[in-house]
Amino acid sequence: MPEKGWYFDTVSLCNFLLSRADSLLKIRYHKRGFITWEVYDEICAGFVKYPALQKLEILLSDKTLTLVSLSDQARQLYSDLIIHLGKGEASCLAMAKVSDGIIVVTDDRSARQQCNHSHIPFTGTIGILKACVRDGAIELNQADIYLDKMIKQGFYSPVRSISEII
Repeated sequence: MPEKGWYFDTVSLCNFLLSRADSLLKIRYHKRGFITWEVYDEICAGFVKYPALQKLEILLSDKTLTLVSLSDQARQLYSDLIIHLGKGEASCLAMAKVSDGIIVVTDDRSARQQCNHSHIPFTGTIGILKACVRDGAIELNQADIYLDKMIKQGFYSPVRSISEII
């Protein structure tokens, strides 16, 4: 199980919400998952078109995820990062840069490159599904079902099956 804080960006979190795989987040990240107000705002903007995103409110109320504001120091970094990244990605990276033990959850290529450049650990949707299988939280076939649902919802995945990488 995770031992650090995990900052979820919008797209990665939406992959789990839209595919009805939010239970995995409860299993792995209860009281260890975080989202910024910037991520929250981006997801709320999709509530009408994608009602499944409203499950975010349950993840917040049951303390799977904690909603956080940017610190003064993080806001300064955010203003630099927003030039190259979306609001959600920029806010996650800014928080990770000023906090210890933070892992950014993003599938965005530019955000991942910035994480590498800044020596910030990161993972993404595929990494979480793979970790859930390795931890025994779900069976391999269930991970593939979730991945298939995510792809059908628009997730661009570098693999078509988690079994390809385990």
